[in-house]
Amino acid sequence: MRLIPLIFLTLLLSGCFIGPVEDFVDQMDDQYFADEFNNIPTEIKPYDKKASIELIWENKVGDNDAHNLNLIFSQEFVIAASSDGSLQKMQMATGETVWEREIPEEIMIGVGGNFENILFITKNGYLWCLDSEGNAIWKIFIDGEVLTTPVINNKKVYVRLANYEILQIDLKQGDIDWRYSHSSPALAFDGTSALTFSDGVIYGGFGAGKIVAVHQKSGAFIWEANISQVKGSTDIDRLNDVLSKPIINDSEVYAVSTSGDLTAIDRTNASITWTRKISSFNNISFDGFDIYLAHKSDSIYSLDSKGNGKTNWRNADLQYRRITDPIIVGDHIAVGDFDGYIHLLNSETGIVEERVQITSGVPIGKNIYSIGDNKILGIDLEGNVFYMQVKNVSEEIIKDNIDGQQDIDENTIETSETSETSETSETSETSEAPINEMCDVDEGDIRNKGNRKRKNCY
Repeated sequence: MRLIPLIFLTLLLSGCFIGPVEDFVDQMDDQYFADEFNNIPTEIKPYDKKASIELIWENKVGDNDAHNLNLIFSQEFVIAASSDGSLQKMQMATGETVWEREIPEEIMIGVGGNFENILFITKNGYLWCLDSEGNAIWKIFIDGEVLTTPVINNKKVYVRLANYEILQIDLKQGDIDWRYSHSSPALAFDGTSALTFSDGVIYGGFGAGKIVAVHQKSGAFIWEANISQVKGSTDIDRLNDVLSKPIINDSEVYAVSTSGDLTAIDRTNASITWTRKISSFNNISFDGFDIYLAHKSDSIYSLDSKGNGKTNWRNADLQYRRITDPIIVGDHIAVGDFDGYIHLLNSETGIVEERVQITSGVPIGKNIYSIGDNKILGIDLEGNVFYMQVKNVSEEIIKDNIDGQQDIDENTIETSETSETSETSETSETSEAPINEMCDVDEGDIRNKGNRKRKNCY
């Protein structure tokens, strides 16, 4: 029997808990009863279908797996890799292969960069840079294990090492400009926090619940913030690293630790603005107002960034299904899971409105991507790249009615109104997807969310 009432009373009397009762119950459920069912994945539950996910295309890359491998993409193209050294460039609209390349080494981390400078890390420790046709420009040996995808920012390459070092590398020559080193606790997770760039500053997650800011130009230290207090009597008990990518919102940085807190940090002085007792291994998504994240138990949260992280909703229907980072897709939140499902949740309520299974028993890769307002791009761990379109059910009904009316009109007489309707429909279907610039949002990407502005930033 759960002891939530007794614990709740104890904490209230001791003054250890401040906040809404519902937040406390959710917090206790995830934090203390996460192992109640021995981490058995939650069974798929029935849902009220209010959206649809349509597969546009899929394409297999290489003959091996795609663990730890990402995609780079634009409005026109996608580049994917397989661990056997296969690289493939595809048309975004159709999935048709443009070119294939074979690298004489196993690819471990990537693909990163852009279409002019394609970056990846090989098993024997080399960072490769290829041109737009897949030809090698340069490669250098990286002295240390790399577990995060290399990135390009301001014409420089940045590599995050597992030992919490950061390297800045010249994009043209492949020479190392500077190396930032940071101490790590005796026992820590390998550093997998991707770097965030803003206003000439690099932000990264480190061991022992720390967020570090360094100058992008020089690699000089600026500040360090401890987002979660280390607890426990042993090194294992004190494991509390930041593995997620920090998120920037105007004057604040949002970050979450593995066994501690989701925290808002003031960028100017590293002070803590607010904190919530939520732990996560996943990256955060942020729409300019609400924060979406997956607890380490795979409960999905929507939190009010303006309300000190107060819970908007929590969905525990996907616990222990090893879900991907949550992403914003129009009016929905999408996640993939270990069994090849894509789940679609209403962003306002957290209720599941649609799910599809891409491949049975093949986990979706850690990262799926939102393209525009209604498309999803991703790759599973066997290297199957997929591209999907999301629609509201009401939108489908309207479209079916329009298409049906057009068929009637075409069988009778062609009117000017019919022609105009057809042109409008064609225009909406051929709109281009934006480039994948994470958290670098301009006014053109801002949409209304009820009575407030909403950014697609994650």
